[in-house]
Amino acid sequence: MSDFQRLSVNINSESAEILRNVTKDRGISTTEAIRRAIGLLGFFEEARRSKTKVYTEDADGHRATVQLV
Repeated sequence: MSDFQRLSVNINSESAEILRNVTKDRGISTTEAIRRAIGLLGFFEEARRSKTKVYTEDADGHRATVQLV
């Protein structure tokens, strides 16, 4: 029995363009990009549930808090 499940989704043109750009820029498949996106979603959902703060920091060291809703 396979550990994989086939999934069919409908996305708008803006999301499709972002996905195309990510796969091209990173040299990865659409499947891999979606796996990574799901992994990030899981990370942020766990942070939200546990009320963990998540920050971004730019090249100049400026920090911003990511608002998890």
